[in-house]
Amino acid sequence: MDRTDAVGPSSEEAASSPRGSQSRLSGALFFVLLAALLFRVVTAVMDRSGAGTPTADRHAPPLVRWTALEKASPTSAAGRKPVLYDFTAEWCAPCHKLDQEGWADAEIAGLVNRSYVAARVLDRSREEGKNPALVEELQRKYSVEAFPTLVVAGTDGREIARMEGYGGRTVLENFLKESRAKSSAAPSPR
Repeated sequence: MDRTDAVGPSSEEAASSPRGSQSRLSGALFFVLLAALLFRVVTAVMDRSGAGTPTADRHAPPLVRWTALEKASPTSAAGRKPVLYDFTAEWCAPCHKLDQEGWADAEIAGLVNRSYVAARVLDRSREEGKNPALVEELQRKYSVEAFPTLVVAGTDGREIARMEGYGGRTVLENFLKESRAKSSAAPSPR
């Protein structure tokens, strides 16, 4: 009797046997699945805690109450509040900073909601090749050439104040307070 037969498979049988590579594959698969499960748990916890989002709860309504663009002027006239137009674009980094530091701030949002009819004018020319007619009309009327641009317009549509760019929360707050004072001092149309 040959001793190699009694001890185990021949070297040819061992080379063709998938058992060794299969056990390595099972171990690797186990660790990949474990890592995926861990990743899913961590992302679920982060979503619930709101970490990495500008507000505590991503699903909460926005702090600034934005009015539909086509309703801004009639709502302004009816409520005797000026319109605050926020000319913005999706690709605009300073616009995102304004969203996070300005519009997501409870104090700023309260000031805006009390004093203005807020309307966002979203430029889509880069993404879609052109803007809707109302967006083009407002950009032309208020000579918007940069983003973000904030325009405060009286109930008659005349420009009262403007701010181009985003210089930080304090600059934004001062702009809003000063333009509110200007709009209160402006004569009302008859």
